[in-house]
Amino acid sequence: MSAGRVDDLAVMLVLVGLAVAFVAVVRARPGAGLVAYVASIGLVPVWIGVQVGVFVGAATAVGVGVLAALWRGSGIRLTVWDGLIVFAVGVTVVTWLAGYGDMAGAYGAATSWLVPYLVGRVLVARLGSRAVAACVALVFLVVATLAVVEAATGQNLFVRMAMANPLYTQWGGIRMRGGLPRAEGAFGHAIPLGASLALAVPFVWSSRLRPALRALTLVLVGVAAVVTYSRIGMLSTVLALVLCVVVLGRHASRSFRGWTVVALVVGAALAARTALAVFAEAGDEASGSADYRENLWSLLPSVDVLGRSSAAFTDASGSGGWGDFRSIDNAVLMTGLTYGSLVVVLLLVMGAGALVGLVRGPRTPGGVAVVALLPGLTSVAFITQFTAFFWFVAGVAVAQAVAVPAARRHAAADGDDTPAEVPARAVGELRPAAAAP
Repeated sequence: MSAGRVDDLAVMLVLVGLAVAFVAVVRARPGAGLVAYVASIGLVPVWIGVQVGVFVGAATAVGVGVLAALWRGSGIRLTVWDGLIVFAVGVTVVTWLAGYGDMAGAYGAATSWLVPYLVGRVLVARLGSRAVAACVALVFLVVATLAVVEAATGQNLFVRMAMANPLYTQWGGIRMRGGLPRAEGAFGHAIPLGASLALAVPFVWSSRLRPALRALTLVLVGVAAVVTYSRIGMLSTVLALVLCVVVLGRHASRSFRGWTVVALVVGAALAARTALAVFAEAGDEASGSADYRENLWSLLPSVDVLGRSSAAFTDASGSGGWGDFRSIDNAVLMTGLTYGSLVVVLLLVMGAGALVGLVRGPRTPGGVAVVALLPGLTSVAFITQFTAFFWFVAGVAVAQAVAVPAARRHAAADGDDTPAEVPARAVGELRPAAAAP
């Protein structure tokens, strides 16, 4: 056996040993799995991972480990929404096997859609929504703080974590707007950072952290969204905050809501001057970005029912695109071009279900986060860690929606005649069914 193969085998054995140890730790302490997973999304760049035939990113490795440790005994009751996401990912695999797609697309759907979704389902079932909300709030307090520091200093700590792989080449740089660097954090681009900050807002709002810390976190998240200079990130964050005030009022006292709104309005007024100045300086760049997104819809006729669009191309350098475009900043259109319109329809049904839940109930933090991002999915693609975070939140939303009827049944069995309190208990205090006596 050559020295190179011995080295590869030694590395593989080390990785297997680490994986087994991680699963054992998470099985004994599920909270460690929650912290590790959310941190792997918010604080570990997408290019950090290992090559084992295919590239396995940090979030994927941690997510698979969490599922291996906690799936058994989680007591998950499957729903139609679980069936839809499994079916959608199954379609991507079948189209690849049938020759209508590629392995990279099917692997991406399995690892960046299905794995995070199932992790969200499992962690809520095992730990409850309060733990998930607190963890997301604290991790994104760090994410937002680092983004604000990055904007103030012009230094991004994560781009220094260089790795010799195509993902670092693609995402390891800093983009500019109006002559200023855009805050990117660990997300490799300002747009997925802004969208992920918006997703975190309802979890911060509904967490049981001290009111002062919650308010500070919300202000920092808002400022961080501004310094991404991403319009979709800023607008989605504002929409998430508005929905929290209107829909999730039960999670905050009246005084907290009032002071938080005042702080955010003042902060937005101060930050708006900088943002407007940057967009004014950007001039044609910003307007060109808007025109580009509008022109993307010209690719819609090339979307096939199943599989990769005929508009896809790969040039001599190995890079590619669709039609006249090298990149597609539109998650809905990108999904159609990559997997076909059938998968898009399945995902649109899930989005419609989230909207119905917001109107008719149950109204949960996860559901609010998903709805706040739905308009933005036409301006941000499923890229870097935003993909995993969005589908993790979708899994949390489904788990929380399932928990509400269960809480009502528990309340009825206990003779609780205050049904107005049930939704708050359902998304905060309800423990997993498997742990019930």
